[in-house]
Amino acid sequence: MAQGALKPSKGKALSKPNIPKKAAKKIIAPRKNSAIVSAKLKKKHGAAIAVNTEKLLSSRVGHLELLKGSRREIAKSEALAKAKKEAKGK
Repeated sequence: MAQGALKPSKGKALSKPNIPKKAAKKIIAPRKNSAIVSAKLKKKHGAAIAVNTEKLLSSRVGHLELLKGSRREIAKSEALAKAKKEAKGK
């Protein structure tokens, strides 16, 4: 049997909002001087290496499709060039 009325319980007080921390960096920065220098060079020349590799592979495959600009920009420039040729011809 119950001995008496239940005491009213207070809700749990939140001290801080429950926001997860940001994810940690995936790449840990080097600390040795030689490693810092090589990391800088790798970052600087990484894009050039990728571009040269793409050129090499595409030339071996047999088609080179390195276009500057988007499809619409290329079509627009071709249309302007065609219009200039027609204007000079008349």
